[in-house]
Amino acid sequence: MAPLRDAIRVQERASNDPESSLTYYTGEADPEWVVGSSHSAQIGYILSLIVQACIQKQAGSAHPDPLHVSAHFLQATKRAEFEVRIRILKRGKRFVNILADLVQEQQTRTTTHLIFGANPPSPRPLIDPASGYARRYPLRVHPSNAVLTKVFQFFRFRQRLRWAEDPGLLSRNSAMGGSGLARWGGWVELVGEEERITPASLAFLADCVQTFATLVPSSVTGVNPRSLWLPSLTLSVEYKAPIPAPSALHAARTVGVYLFSGYMSAPQGRHDTCLEIWTAPSGIGEGKEADGWRDTQVCLAVATQMQLMVSATVNEAKGKM
Repeated sequence: MAPLRDAIRVQERASNDPESSLTYYTGEADPEWVVGSSHSAQIGYILSLIVQACIQKQAGSAHPDPLHVSAHFLQATKRAEFEVRIRILKRGKRFVNILADLVQEQQTRTTTHLIFGANPPSPRPLIDPASGYARRYPLRVHPSNAVLTKVFQFFRFRQRLRWAEDPGLLSRNSAMGGSGLARWGGWVELVGEEERITPASLAFLADCVQTFATLVPSSVTGVNPRSLWLPSLTLSVEYKAPIPAPSALHAARTVGVYLFSGYMSAPQGRHDTCLEIWTAPSGIGEGKEADGWRDTQVCLAVATQMQLMVSATVNEAKGKM
């Protein structure tokens, strides 16, 4: 069991076929980063392993930065050794398209399409905030004034993650006004001074949220949130800006998250979640609120996810296999 920065380590393996177009990275899925009582790794953690392998593959190239990742989860990833098989699909002047599969026991568990390029910091916002057309920072309570709330019990890694939910957003879910969308947000933080926000950890954090299934009454979803498993079928992450270095303006291991979730449909309570991940001005309960702090933060990524609502007994059965 290890902190996230160690749990996502992978290493390149030499190919047995000198003519192969594949690059191989290997690692072992850490037993702590799972959900519920199954042997299945958390979806965001799985994607972070793939992203980390591709980052190492692209290191030192003209296209070192992930710009977009789209993953389809075909089978559960076990707490065991895995292999990431990477193939360059297309290499252009500005972008590189990469296919990467996470494989266990010669079975493809997750398949991804990634776009890499260069993601340098912008000297100024592309849209002037004064114009009224720029996206405004969605959270209003500074992390120094935020109150920690309980992380999901079924997160086996809950000792390594903490959050402070935005009570204003939660209160809006009792009366949606016909929108059909639940909203959630707050500050999410990796526990441990050695932890850092990285492109790989952003993929993990994109799956550490509440969704429509947990935010609305069971009378709406038809499923008790306490006996619920939410398997993901797809998860896409677009990286909007480089991660700033830790400073007085930006925290090292804390992010702000805002999302809306809904569009529930058959079969099995399919629903979609769209979220934004922003920098944070300080750690939770740390720092001091300064005037204009919202204007100095950066949107790091946006993500979309499709999940099902399934009885937790299915997840528990996997844990007994």
